[in-house]
Amino acid sequence: MKSKKEQAKSSAKDTLYKRVIPELMRSSPYFSLEAVRKAMNELGVSVTAGTLKFYMSDAMSKGIVHDAGRGWYSSIAQPFELDTQPVADIVQRLNKAFPLLDFSCWSTRQINPHMHHLLAKFVTFIHVDEAGMRSIGDWLLEAGYNVFVNPGKVEVEKSFRVRDKTVVVRPGFVEETEEASHVAPIEMILADLLYEAEKLPLMARDEARDAVENAMLSGRISTAYFVTLAKRRHVDAFIPKSTN
Repeated sequence: MKSKKEQAKSSAKDTLYKRVIPELMRSSPYFSLEAVRKAMNELGVSVTAGTLKFYMSDAMSKGIVHDAGRGWYSSIAQPFELDTQPVADIVQRLNKAFPLLDFSCWSTRQINPHMHHLLAKFVTFIHVDEAGMRSIGDWLLEAGYNVFVNPGKVEVEKSFRVRDKTVVVRPGFVEETEEASHVAPIEMILADLLYEAEKLPLMARDEARDAVENAMLSGRISTAYFVTLAKRRHVDAFIPKSTN
């Protein structure tokens, strides 16, 4: 026969698995450990922080939920699959011209499958240390690209146009590149898209938000990483609602 302590633990675990997690997943495909803790407290279920983390780890091992980064979980089993082909050529060319340079790269073409209105022309973004921006910009210009080096509001209003081979060079955030491939991870792309939609005439802000939401629903991302990057860029790190 179970002791009262064992019965309490069993009851807490059952409440978590059978009520709290399902309700959170019905609300959104992504939810935080803090949301789990709050829901348990609202139901009057007492559980220590360590025990709750253990239960959530157990839930992940059972496939009830999936890892979405530190302190975040998801109902989406399949990780997001990023198409790197749209930036493969420019990454290869930059690697050859600047073999020792750290940079990260992404293209709006990588987001196109998640747009309600498909883009006809695309912009490639390159993030590099400030000291290397001008060198990169000059080389791209000579190579035939339509280049804008960290354009501000005045330059954007005066001359920014999306043409063939348009590239925007921005400072920083190089450390976020995955495995030195120079291809920005999806979390960085989504945070950047929200930021750039505020700065450049790429698309309507609502369209950018919809594209980010569609991407997050199509495959599991690291929500913790996305939230961190969005905060750095001072954009809204929103979490999509479930479509069920």
